[in-house]
Amino acid sequence: MAQGRTVSASFLTEKDRKIIQICLEVGNTIIELINDSNERKRFKDTFSKISYTRDAGAGQGGGKLQRDALCTRGIQGKAPYSNRNLRWHPLIASKQPVPHAKEIESVEIEGEEEAQTLVFIVLQEGERIAYPASRVHELPERYAVLPKHWQPHIERLKFWNDTLWTQNSCIITGYEACDWQDAVEAFAVLAISAATNFFNLKFEEVFMCVVETLQKQTTLLEMKLPRENFPKNEDDISRCPLCKVSVSASPANLPERKRDERWKPDWSANKRGEGEDASMQLMHIEPLTEIEIRHTAKNVRYGHRWCNVAMTDHSIEETLDFMEYIVKAHHRLK
Repeated sequence: MAQGRTVSASFLTEKDRKIIQICLEVGNTIIELINDSNERKRFKDTFSKISYTRDAGAGQGGGKLQRDALCTRGIQGKAPYSNRNLRWHPLIASKQPVPHAKEIESVEIEGEEEAQTLVFIVLQEGERIAYPASRVHELPERYAVLPKHWQPHIERLKFWNDTLWTQNSCIITGYEACDWQDAVEAFAVLAISAATNFFNLKFEEVFMCVVETLQKQTTLLEMKLPRENFPKNEDDISRCPLCKVSVSASPANLPERKRDERWKPDWSANKRGEGEDASMQLMHIEPLTEIEIRHTAKNVRYGHRWCNVAMTDHSIEETLDFMEYIVKAHHRLK
């Protein structure tokens, strides 16, 4: 299965660089509001650090904001999925045609043995143009690869090894895709949430500074941000969207759960903290879908891990209906 970094992870277009630069300025704006030097460093290292790569970098790369707002999830498997990539990456895989992407013409495989490469053919101004896996980030607009395009190669792809999948990890899932404006605004919303929840900054001050920064920086790409759907309410931005409690507090204000200690090899990275009920995770109020772009400022929030797990792939309304039924079934109505 694909195990390494996304192919061409360090290659950015000039537009990609300008978009990431806007997010860097948003982070720097918040850093300037933090008085304590140690806290400024903590915000940068944990949240706002930027890597000029497609996948937020390896090891000590980009911070949580870049990974959550700008990049897709890390994916490994027998598929050409990127192991993280920019959410506005122009090549997506979907089960069906989608309104926000053109269909490619075909998929071809060039080369033999360990040098096999996926090549995506698109129609541009009546001409068939070939983009190998290492160059799909140069596509001028978003294209979708559908099941019918893979069909001619299924028997061949069944026998691809880890090396081949890794060197062709160049595509993102359709449901994680969004426009660059959505990614930047999501970065801003999550940055405001982190700053107000964990760095004792006043919401009004952070909000105004971030909005002013967006308004100044987006002249780089001739697009006025933030747009109308950008949230403005403190409770909407800073509280967990499910339990409505501050992300810095315990889920639903319940007592902190005491987890049993378990043996773990001392030579392995300790990620136990990520499994705590109150650990902060990226949440989508409405679940992501292929047919509609939902990674937007209106739909992206930080919330508690417990709340995120409880929602699974359901909306807030569906989750509340489920919880209401459970409460009634156990006669817990008060």
